[in-house]
Amino acid sequence: MSEGIMKQHMKERLGKVINFCENPPVPQSLNIELNSTCNQSCVFCPFHGKYAPSSPFLTAMKKKDAIALIDMAQEHGIGKKEIGFYLAGEVFLYKDLPEIISYAKKAGFAYTFITTNGVFATPDRMKEVLDAGLDSIRISINATNRSMYRELHGSDDFDKVFDNLKCMHNYIKDNSLKVATSISCVITKKTIGIQEDFKKIFGEYVDDIVFIPVMLQRLSCDEQFIKDYQVIDDTQTEIKSDFICPLLFDTMYINANLEVVPCCEAYDTNCVFYDLKKDFNLKNAWNSESYKQYRKKFLDHETLSNTICENCTLRLKGIDRFFCE
Repeated sequence: MSEGIMKQHMKERLGKVINFCENPPVPQSLNIELNSTCNQSCVFCPFHGKYAPSSPFLTAMKKKDAIALIDMAQEHGIGKKEIGFYLAGEVFLYKDLPEIISYAKKAGFAYTFITTNGVFATPDRMKEVLDAGLDSIRISINATNRSMYRELHGSDDFDKVFDNLKCMHNYIKDNSLKVATSISCVITKKTIGIQEDFKKIFGEYVDDIVFIPVMLQRLSCDEQFIKDYQVIDDTQTEIKSDFICPLLFDTMYINANLEVVPCCEAYDTNCVFYDLKKDFNLKNAWNSESYKQYRKKFLDHETLSNTICENCTLRLKGIDRFFCE
């Protein structure tokens, strides 16, 4: 396992942004959610889990709309650095995924990536997306054994995902493909200390592993659940007073309902910056008043009370825990 590929990628996405202004240039990163459905119910998931505050609008984007978004983004230079197909849903549930990836690559996007739980990333399906030109894939695995996986993911798919991971690794190696592979693992109180065992079990099959502390701020959970799972203590919750969210200035998120939202955390909060069903124009969306109002709040260091940014973990001084070893 070569260290740091995905970790560096995450730091770049959440790092320094030069164009901190109300009207920044078009975003270099673009995320398009192809479907909002999921086959798992991870206990800490704010979208599909047991303690999710609300259910997302379950839908799949029409293929023609996805293609139209790719065409428009390419025309305006949006997503020039990267285009990802993820948000709240499981991307392998989208039957036209290989075709969309192939279309994006042929349209000239330099870097395409997806995030998946790996259950439906079967050898045949994985071969299709890799052959389509996928540049990066991240698989979410949050345990080192079947029983803990079942508790955390809400499904008994540990063995299936592990087999799919091995097949992916072998296909990439056998065909000398240049694909960045990684695993993300959410650390809960029940899995503290698994990092070394995790690396021993999965490390040979991916380029990088990123461990992320569980975040429970948005869940509708009881005190016992927090006591059982939370790992961030009070010393890590101090807010950075000068924090400016980089995502509002260089990244665009579009959900499967053709709505532009601030970020993945805002998916089910009714905070929609722009409805592309009413005006199918990405530049208008990026320059909308909703975007400007949120950017201005950060630029002028206004209060973020009663906004989707109020409890965002990116504002914490302990943000380096996102990139823990």
